[in-house]
Amino acid sequence: MLIGQILKPQGIRGELKVKPMTSDPSRFCVLETVSIKGKPYRIAKARVTGGDVYITLDGVIDRNAAELLRGADIEIERENAVKTEKGEFFIADLIGCALVARRNGALERIGVIDRVESFGAADVFTVSTERGGMSFAFIKALGAEYDENTRTFFVDGDALDTVAVYED
Repeated sequence: MLIGQILKPQGIRGELKVKPMTSDPSRFCVLETVSIKGKPYRIAKARVTGGDVYITLDGVIDRNAAELLRGADIEIERENAVKTEKGEFFIADLIGCALVARRNGALERIGVIDRVESFGAADVFTVSTERGGMSFAFIKALGAEYDENTRTFFVDGDALDTVAVYED
């Protein structure tokens, strides 16, 4: 399960600056192990400054070793993920889910969620539809609900129409 991406080395002792892909960056401070490029690493140290996360991994002892991890995804095993509350979901769970719009009491299947990218102000969803590709910014007005049993992501159709951009 994706939880972050390594942005760059920080300093000369192997510390890494991480872009967190979690609603609570302090979660990095309680993790013991992560996987990077398919290899497990023990977290020796983690700190959060502002919204930035910095980690030190066992075996990554200098800037050169840290540089080799630049741009890599940081993942954890699903069983190490925090438990979600009602109405919460992990972005990773949405990949491959059906996107369904609610319109006047009826349901309309839009397509399948291919990708979710985080750009700061709002996450951007990319969806495969019968018409081609579609993207939309994730905003509260969508009234999103995730049904993990059916792997379906429901949104308000009218709100989706205001933020959706279709590829031609």
